[in-house]
Amino acid sequence: MSEKEMNNQRAIYALSDLRMYASSHSLDAIDYAIEVLQKLENAGIKNPLKSLNPEEQ
Repeated sequence: MSEKEMNNQRAIYALSDLRMYASSHSLDAIDYAIEVLQKLENAGIKNPLKSLNPEEQ
């Protein structure tokens, strides 16, 4: 794994790259994941997995 921290923008970029090589039956799932991450980003949730940590509540 790279040393850079993963966030919505990096994940969207990587999924968009993967989309080019994905099989046709995987495209809907990839598009769905990209759309979810874009909506989270637009809602101001930059690192959704970190927001699940109980110590931050």
